[in-house]
Amino acid sequence: MTLSLIAMRMLVAVVEEGSFTGAARRENATQSGVSQHIQKLEDRFGVRLIEREPGGARPTPAGDRLYSRCVHVLRGASEAEEEMRGFGRGLDGEAAIGLMSALTRCVLGPTLRGFMQVHPNASIRIAEAVSDQLIERVSASALDAAVVPTIDPVGPLDGRALPSVPEMFVSRVDRTQDHMIPIDLRTVRPLRLVMPPKDNLRTRRVLAHLALQGAEIDDVLELDSMFGAFDFVANSDYVALIPAIMVLPEIRDASLCVRPLAGPPLTLDLMAIQPRRRSLSPVASAFLAALERQLQFDAVAWRP
Repeated sequence: MTLSLIAMRMLVAVVEEGSFTGAARRENATQSGVSQHIQKLEDRFGVRLIEREPGGARPTPAGDRLYSRCVHVLRGASEAEEEMRGFGRGLDGEAAIGLMSALTRCVLGPTLRGFMQVHPNASIRIAEAVSDQLIERVSASALDAAVVPTIDPVGPLDGRALPSVPEMFVSRVDRTQDHMIPIDLRTVRPLRLVMPPKDNLRTRRVLAHLALQGAEIDDVLELDSMFGAFDFVANSDYVALIPAIMVLPEIRDASLCVRPLAGPPLTLDLMAIQPRRRSLSPVASAFLAALERQLQFDAVAWRP
């Protein structure tokens, strides 16, 4: 008797969720049903695959090996299903994509408009959230894919690199007339920064870079609203470090003073993440490809 895809899915869910309860919730099954599938697998192979513990469940060495095989098979089955669907109806369907606010102000609009013109029968649902939330939602398969700052994909996630974007120094116009002239942050005094909360992945990386470069920060105002940050910077002596893709209009019209950073580059390195156990749908793949092309096109605005 061959292994069923359902049994494989149950094993993968238990390993990735770390519990039978979480696996049952994810697969819309009962906990006893999940347990029965695992028990049948263990009986078939004559080896324990999952260690049941008070705090959850973890794979044995045999279970970990079978998990890797199952992920490979499930992904292949998903790819075969998508390919066969493509022969019947062309590129339609839907995809749920998660994006950070850094991508929704200037990049999302032209990407989505172009995509809809080429694929009018496809439906894209966009969810905006901070990177940590996007990672959680992709891990739970609540999103097909998301674009986040580069991470080390672990557990249920796969990822591929997208173009990097430089962080830009942004201040009010009357502070300086050196629009698009590189600036050394070590020379800015006082250096008062508007930033997202310090538990934000991008904020942590920015602060680590500034500390490494010896920039002295006089004050940090935590403002969990990128659009609120624009207004505050425009009307105060606080400044912000903002990805270039968020300030494309300001780069072009100088309504805010935007300056590249001198010295070692500080970039927002982007990555597209997806669940490891299944392939991306053609719709999701096509949308991410369109987003990548838009990022490459927009890079002309900030390159020397």
